[in-house]
Amino acid sequence: MFTTIAALLPLACLAIAAPAGTGCTPTKEAKVARFDDLPYTEGSMNQIPPHYYGLSYFTFQVDQYDHWIPPTSGNQWAMAFGGSGNISIPDSPPKSTFELDSFSYACVSGVPQPECAISVWGWKANGKVIKRKIKFPKLDPAPVEAYVMNKTKFSHEWRDLKSLGFSIARADNGGDMYGGLALDDIAYTITFGCPDS
Repeated sequence: MFTTIAALLPLACLAIAAPAGTGCTPTKEAKVARFDDLPYTEGSMNQIPPHYYGLSYFTFQVDQYDHWIPPTSGNQWAMAFGGSGNISIPDSPPKSTFELDSFSYACVSGVPQPECAISVWGWKANGKVIKRKIKFPKLDPAPVEAYVMNKTKFSHEWRDLKSLGFSIARADNGGDMYGGLALDDIAYTITFGCPDS
């Protein structure tokens, strides 16, 4: 009998330590924001609607290909004309976060254009802030086919995010770029959390 009780003791401890079930399991959805399904009117502010593919965009607008640097898919991208912007997950449903996988990007300020440094900040649900700097190459006069967006991937560190922030500057001296930041094919996974029990 002692051996039976001794064998069951670890299981009893696990049962006591486990929280009561809420019946909710967090769900995940992979998304790619391409912006080609959004309306665009030349000469207007073409705001990205709230909760577009599960995220909200602040200072980014829809912009169309103007025969210079093409988007990586379709003919539209998200553009922060001042070079800075924010992307956030809404507060509802509660406890939702996202993991950033990749995006295509370009600094757009004309030709010639100095090398551009793009600072990316990630604000996590636990309050931690992470940062990464990526560069877009210097652009000199060339055939239009030479101008393309770059693509970057993000490590697993870029998970449990509530918000992303972006800003651009000259890579050589940190000065102003006086241009825009274009993003396309933003790939991410949203985790829809469970409410408190």
